[in-house]
Amino acid sequence: MLAALLLSAGLIGAACGGGDKKTDTTETAGADTTVADTNAATTVPPPTTAAEEVPVPGGKVVFAIEADTSNPWRPSELLCAISCHQIMRNIFDSLTLPNSDGSWSPYLASAVEPNADFTEWRITARENVTFHDGTPFDGAAIVENLKRAQTGLVTNFGLRPVDSIELDPADPMVAIVTMKAPWAAFPFILTGQVGYMASPEWLAASDADPLLKPQPVGTGPFVYENYVPEEVFSMTRNDSYWNAPYPYLDAIEFRPIQDALSRRDALKNGTVDVIHTTNGETIAEFRESTDVGMTEVSNQGETAYTLLNVGVPDSPLSDSRVRCALAYSRDEQAILDVISAGVAEIANGPFSPTQVGYLEDTGYPQAQDMAKAQELIADYKAEHPGPISLALAATTDETNLTIAQYAQQWFLEAGIDEVTIDQIDQGAYVVTAALGNFEVFQFRNHGGFDLDLQYHFWHSTAAGEVGSLALNFGRIKDPALDALLDENRASTDPVRKKEIAEEVNRLFGTECYNLWESWTIWGIAHKTAVHGPTGFELPDGSTAVFGPGISGVVYPMTFWVEQ
Repeated sequence: MLAALLLSAGLIGAACGGGDKKTDTTETAGADTTVADTNAATTVPPPTTAAEEVPVPGGKVVFAIEADTSNPWRPSELLCAISCHQIMRNIFDSLTLPNSDGSWSPYLASAVEPNADFTEWRITARENVTFHDGTPFDGAAIVENLKRAQTGLVTNFGLRPVDSIELDPADPMVAIVTMKAPWAAFPFILTGQVGYMASPEWLAASDADPLLKPQPVGTGPFVYENYVPEEVFSMTRNDSYWNAPYPYLDAIEFRPIQDALSRRDALKNGTVDVIHTTNGETIAEFRESTDVGMTEVSNQGETAYTLLNVGVPDSPLSDSRVRCALAYSRDEQAILDVISAGVAEIANGPFSPTQVGYLEDTGYPQAQDMAKAQELIADYKAEHPGPISLALAATTDETNLTIAQYAQQWFLEAGIDEVTIDQIDQGAYVVTAALGNFEVFQFRNHGGFDLDLQYHFWHSTAAGEVGSLALNFGRIKDPALDALLDENRASTDPVRKKEIAEEVNRLFGTECYNLWESWTIWGIAHKTAVHGPTGFELPDGSTAVFGPGISGVVYPMTFWVEQ
């Protein structure tokens, strides 16, 4: 639905609900519908192939994504939103992956094991795996990648608790990561960008020759073929992929199409074979289509919301009265009904019903109360005379612009004196957020299974000055929030961790640090001749789920095409 901003767990690791549990994944193709277990907090993606069908190797698909990535394709240097991760997942494998138990499993690593107090973790490289350039994957490769992540401009936020990363002198397949303090949830951070493993040979070569940076080399199911910014990223089958029989396709091509309805039309007219979307109008249309298959994904949770920058000096947004006034002014149900075809459901905080910490009542306003909004603004102005001006950022997507125009009208009615709308190209959107060069910002984020995956988005240690890169985009500095995040990071008690997450949810409900809108549903729509996506069995026997480290991302290596 809203702008494509999803750093979530996938950036350094690292959306529809309500009072009742909702289906986490659904595969639709005309009248044939398969629904996952609706009682599970997290569920396994349903199969996309009938039991009697056998995947046919070969073929190519063109996958339309919502943005390009304006970065070199090196894991420690990327500012990576969902489209970026959808590409990266095919070139690079991560050390761990989220599983259907709501936990993590080793993937490219064969084992990730802690000591008794979670201050040391041993990561063992999977044997007989090579990078696309023939370089062996071993403990030294893990050390090289994690050390680069530790000093990366963005990835460093995810590894700040790490004291040292060293090769085990007794075993060349093992990397030892030592923490400054207990970190029980550490393996979750390895499910995404921090855990992507790139060839050390390619990293060294691209250090010397920056022209090699956009030509990534990993261990993943596909091999880089060509990249033209804003046009195409193409890749071919890795015939030596360690996790056979994947991939089924011979080739896959990613094309950025920023406007959601244009992306929909490209699938309908046959220009592309697969799209991803959170656009409610598109999802509603394809739910009824007999010409398009679609998988809906919300199993890891993700929230569409308006991000507020509370770190701008002397900003009225540093006052909770102004923030909560903006929350009371909004009519989220009107947006969902008129613009989003009623597909998503109103959010009351960052945690959907599939996530630990979800509450039916967080204290956050669930219905428009313009009188309350006006009262709060008047109260603030009594202490701070003068006009209030706000700049609201949106992408160039037409639907997102319309949503911004609704918000503009509501904010003005509440008593804000001037509200401007800035449209930002989607490829630069994440960079703008990370630099803090905004006041009010359409966003999506906060998927994942464990509260620890939100640490770097909310903890004050990740809140840099405006103009510096920071993952705490809203520059929140709340001692109570810091204390809860720190306690959760070290805890292994599921009961206490649930209590902590709920306390965090209530804090966001009362402080209005963000304006919560809806829990996102991702639609992965495809031609009926394309089968997929689906989950797959992980090496430890558990099942990989959609949203591998970041909500909405799926596994193209499981796609196959009728020949």
